[in-house]
Amino acid sequence: MPDAFRYCFRFCCDPGFNDQVELPKLLGFCDEAHVDDVMVFVNVEEINTGHMDEAEQDIWLDLLERIKKPLDERGITLSVNHWHSLMHADLGKHFRANQSFRAMVDPYGNAAQLCVCPLDENWRAYIARIYARYAALAPDTVWVEDDFRYHNHDPLSWGGCFCDEHMRRFSARAGKTLTREEFVAGLLSPDEPSPYRQIWLNECRAGLEGAANAIEQAVHAVNPAVKIGLMSSVPYVHAAEGRDWKSLLSAFAGARNLPVSRIHLPAYQELVPSKYLQAFHMVSLVNRALLVPETLVYPELENYPYSRFSKSRAFTRFQLLSSLALNLSGMTIDLFDLNGRGIIEQDGYQQMLREVKPVLNAMQASGVFRNPRRGVCVLVDERASYHLHTKAGSKMEELYPEEFFWAGLLPAMGVPMYVGPKPEDAQGVCAVSGQYFRNLTTKQIEKLFAENFMLLSGDALDTLLSLGLGRLAGVQSTVLMAQNIGAYTFEQVTNGKIYTGVPNARASSVISGADALDVSYLPNARITEYSALYDSFRKRRASCEVVVENRVLLYPFGRFGSPQEIPPMLLNDVRQEILQDVLATSARMNAPMVENNPNLIPYAFAGDDAMYLYLVNGAMDAVDGIPLRFPETDGSYKVSVLPSRGEKIEFTIKIEQGRCTLPLKIASMESALLTMRKQ
Repeated sequence: MPDAFRYCFRFCCDPGFNDQVELPKLLGFCDEAHVDDVMVFVNVEEINTGHMDEAEQDIWLDLLERIKKPLDERGITLSVNHWHSLMHADLGKHFRANQSFRAMVDPYGNAAQLCVCPLDENWRAYIARIYARYAALAPDTVWVEDDFRYHNHDPLSWGGCFCDEHMRRFSARAGKTLTREEFVAGLLSPDEPSPYRQIWLNECRAGLEGAANAIEQAVHAVNPAVKIGLMSSVPYVHAAEGRDWKSLLSAFAGARNLPVSRIHLPAYQELVPSKYLQAFHMVSLVNRALLVPETLVYPELENYPYSRFSKSRAFTRFQLLSSLALNLSGMTIDLFDLNGRGIIEQDGYQQMLREVKPVLNAMQASGVFRNPRRGVCVLVDERASYHLHTKAGSKMEELYPEEFFWAGLLPAMGVPMYVGPKPEDAQGVCAVSGQYFRNLTTKQIEKLFAENFMLLSGDALDTLLSLGLGRLAGVQSTVLMAQNIGAYTFEQVTNGKIYTGVPNARASSVISGADALDVSYLPNARITEYSALYDSFRKRRASCEVVVENRVLLYPFGRFGSPQEIPPMLLNDVRQEILQDVLATSARMNAPMVENNPNLIPYAFAGDDAMYLYLVNGAMDAVDGIPLRFPETDGSYKVSVLPSRGEKIEFTIKIEQGRCTLPLKIASMESALLTMRKQ
């Protein structure tokens, strides 16, 4: 029976240079690491020769055939990782004399030398033929690299495509001839999106889906059973390209196959585990939520620029364990140089992969991660770039949505959350940031407020006011207070409660914080203030964390610097305890929270007769005794624990006044899957 968690090992060697040595090493590595699939790199990175011709491909096809036979004998599948579609970057190369491809052009009219416009029919015929020849080998999957995108094609500024053919299409949709400068100015124009924004996004979407159709038809004309997988980048950038995830992956899948996606894991180099998980929640978990549930997901475990100088065995193992929360099928694993040096056995990754595989299989086979998720629903929309307002209108990055703040903050603070791509996904507590409300109708927004306890960032509140709906949050107006100009320097508890064991506890709000709003409330609004903002002279300047009408938490911070980072000052134990107190008081939570332990991440799932918690320790400290805060005030659970190290254990917990402590130890970068049945 196939393993529940598949290792897809990305293998690079240089045919004619070291393939005779590397093929036996590959088989040994697969045996020792328990590899399930080998993704052979073709024409990759440092040994990429541009858009290769069929004579060059013949060399790689011969290599693939020689690899496939011994893999078949071992029950290991072969897949093909053709390294380029549109091409990642020029890197000093250019089209060949017989390649009449149309180059990609950036917003300023600069043309690439090697990166292609995805509308070009000559290139589409070429790339379809390349993939059809791979399909004849009957691989498990042929992969389309993450250069299948408009952004990030060096040396272009941002990316493309604004070539003459694209400009002709943009003009046709606009009903008049447009210069590149006119179109880009309209596309990025501040405030309300111009019609050019929709034209851009629709054309981008259609262009890539058309190219996907060409590849799919060519592959499946040769072998309908071959799966086509798509590698991708970060979802907020793909939003600026108008990506419809379901439609694009369906175009690659064809009529009989499931969609296959390689989600980006945001750590090419080793990071502090807590920092990695923050980005993981704001990128990878968001990306997974935008895919249909049945998608075969194999995220990108990348070690760049290679060797244990870049990523340790321990951190690689941690990425494997923490990725389970994505509801995936396995992992693509890229460990060694892409210059043809081959497998470096002395690095010892194979022993680590073998050791952790039974745990990954057992946790994945439990089926827990396919269950409905519980906790706070963080709402996002893949069409956000259609609706958001730009500020300066000067660069393409202004099209990136910033709806992911709560996805990074909540898990770090011990609050289980899940990402909802539709407003209907909210189940009691809902978190909104950025300009998300612009994606909804007034009725949809009113319904959200009527049915959920709402968490709003400062940006979300400002957006709500701009839509004339401040009444839903009991707010009349706001005034922006920029950080670090003296307006405020710390937040102080004002509700008389003890947080972190200190009366009138303070949390710093300077240097590494964020801008904040001074909020004026409607005269009849019932507010419960938890904290206020003060300046250096201890003068109160504004309310801070406030609950309105017992149904909306206003968290006044906003204008964050990155769609995938949380300002460090906001990650604070005082703010953690306030947030958990607010959520517990709301009586709308449907999952327990982890108290006191920063970066001990809880993922909550519902079953027919049980509740499940997957706990991942992203802190550098071990946890011994895990305090939980439950939605219910009392009761008892029988708990079965599958740890990432050690044997299964069972115990019973008793909830008293909404709290209990798990008699459980989780080391740094380890995890535990808990099955909890009420008694």
